[in-house]
This record gives sequence, C-alpha cells and structure tokens, in this order.
Amino acid sequence: LGRAVADEVVGVVLEDAAGGDDAARHGACLAVAELARLGVLLPERLPRALEALGTSATYDRRTASGSVGAHVRDAACYVAWALARAYDPGVMAPFVADLASSIVVVALFDREVHVRRAASAALQENIGRQGHGR
Repeated sequence: LGRAVADEVVGVVLEDAAGGDDAARHGACLAVAELARLGVLLPERLPRALEALGTSATYDRRTASGSVGAHVRDAACYVAWALARAYDPGVMAPFVADLASSIVVVALFDREVHVRRAASAALQENIGRQGHGR
C-alpha cells in the first residue's frame, strides 16, 4: 500500500476504535496495535490512537447476563504495549503521562485478572522502552 492509502485505512480503523459496539472496538484495537507494530501508524495519528486507547481501556457494557468488555480492555492494553515497541521515546514523550495514567488505572482496578496482567505488561514495556518512568 502507498502511504496515502495506508493512512486512510488507519483513519477508518481509528473511527471504529472510538465508537461502535464491543466487537468493532476489539477488532479496531487489535488492528491499531498491529499497524503501529508494523510502522504504518504515522506519528501524526498518535493523538487519535491514544484517545481511542483511553476509551477502550475503560470500556464496559452491562447486559442482562452480566457485562461485556474485558476483551476490549485487553486489546487496549495490547495497543499500549505495541506503541511502546513501535516508537522512539522522543515521539512518545508528549503522550506518556496520559498513556501511563490510563494503563495504571486498568492495572490496578480492572476486575479481570488477565486484563490487569496485560496492563501491567504494557506499563512495564512502556517504562522499559520509553524510559520516562525512571
């Protein structure tokens, strides 16, 4: 894909990550993480990607039989982990505080153990690679 087409794909995926049902958010988060990991998510798109990550990290929808959203929150942690690996600390520096606060909240307070573990791994990866927690 050319740069313009790839950026258009990223834009559409980010729209799904910010809204829609849980399946759309889950798929969009996984796609954003992979696009970041592959270097297709341009740094200009980071503010929008982090906004989507923030809303997905706290996603929870009540249903008649319980709640839905652990898979979306888990995918948001994967986005945070992938961003840490994909970008240099200089690129991520303006976003580190917001990213860290979103991840810490999930790591401490999510009711699902696997989501807390994913958030913890994402936080460790960000601190280790970005170096802003030292």
